[in-house]
Amino acid sequence: MWEAEVGAAHEGGLLVSEEDRDLDEATLDAIRRQRFGVRSALGELEGAVAAPAAGRPKEWVANVVDRAISLRAAFDEHITVTEGSGGLFDEVLGQAPRLSNQVNKLRAEHSTIGAGLDALIGAPANEVGDVRAAAVRVMGELVHHRSDGSSLIYEAYFVDIDAAD
Repeated sequence: MWEAEVGAAHEGGLLVSEEDRDLDEATLDAIRRQRFGVRSALGELEGAVAAPAAGRPKEWVANVVDRAISLRAAFDEHITVTEGSGGLFDEVLGQAPRLSNQVNKLRAEHSTIGAGLDALIGAPANEVGDVRAAAVRVMGELVHHRSDGSSLIYEAYFVDIDAAD
């Protein structure tokens, strides 16, 4: 009902305002793909962290590190899509310059999250407690980052990017 009141259309799982459909489809598709990749890799890391480590610390750490490597690759794609020339951040700033503080915050988080993933990837093979704590910390940072990114897109374009997730 609310959608009809504001003249919005539902496209491919995304709520898009008829008036604010300035986000081009190629960019929107790239955002959807990278968000799915990050979410999937994040879920795999969470599964590895939640697995029992007792009696097999080296194998557990190796599995967590493997999942962190996959997440790092997905996160690198996310950075390319958002920060690349003509990417999401450029489009958002062109559409809604008022959101520059949020864009700058998200850019800074890329470095922080990337450093956290890199530290996790380089973790000692038998430090289960430290690896678990580092993984949980970086997963939390990434969940907050995804939420803030969704809010940014919604504010700029009135697009619910997670409706299809």
